[in-house]
Amino acid sequence: MTWANRFRLTLGLVAVLALGAWLTFYLNDSKAIATSSSAQIESKTYAVGSQYAGLVVDQLVEQGDAVTEGTPLFVIDSATLRHDVSIGFAPGPTPGQTINEAGQVVVLATGPGTVARIEATRGTFVPAAAVLAQVEKEGSLYVKAEYTLTAKEYARIDEEAQVTIVLPNEQTVAGRVAGIEVQTVASKAQAIVTVESDKLVPGKANGLMAAGTPVNAELQLQNDGVVTDVQASVNEVFDGVSTSVKGLFGSGE
Repeated sequence: MTWANRFRLTLGLVAVLALGAWLTFYLNDSKAIATSSSAQIESKTYAVGSQYAGLVVDQLVEQGDAVTEGTPLFVIDSATLRHDVSIGFAPGPTPGQTINEAGQVVVLATGPGTVARIEATRGTFVPAAAVLAQVEKEGSLYVKAEYTLTAKEYARIDEEAQVTIVLPNEQTVAGRVAGIEVQTVASKAQAIVTVESDKLVPGKANGLMAAGTPVNAELQLQNDGVVTDVQASVNEVFDGVSTSVKGLFGSGE
């Protein structure tokens, strides 16, 4: 056998081994990821209302308006309030409401956020303790994702496991597991996972970062084993080489 043939044979063997190693690593990585069956962005909200029944005489905000703590939302004219005032039981101001000079209830926002839904409009009568609006809390976007997992896969969910959130435009956002609810159906774990991320900013990604947006959530499972250990070692070697090369070029500047 000539040296040329030996070289080609060696090169072929190296290529086959490299391809086999890559496929093994790829399969190992794919087993370490669980993809959500359904997922969407949600937000935490708070309700605003009045302790007094009455007629809504002024609606000061619309859906989508930004509010801060103390922002006036509604004005309610209440016969019950007038009666309480006449007998000396006038209520003092609270974080959620105050009384104006005309003796009417002014409903206030209790924290920063965005008006998500209006439940009462000008000219409508509202009972006491009725919800007048829902406000989406500032910075409260999160992802609620559902997974169907085997018992072994469920056992591999680590505390604060990493999750890749994939938006409809294929943009990815890093998140982490903040909570899990699970029930067993047909020997499978139906897991509902809450994913938090400080990268979910309302209105970003051309408006896709908003409550109700459907997403995919790729959950990183714990993946211990020989292949994982070898892959980690290989990655360390390549990282070391990359750092050395960068240092070499940097020193020459």
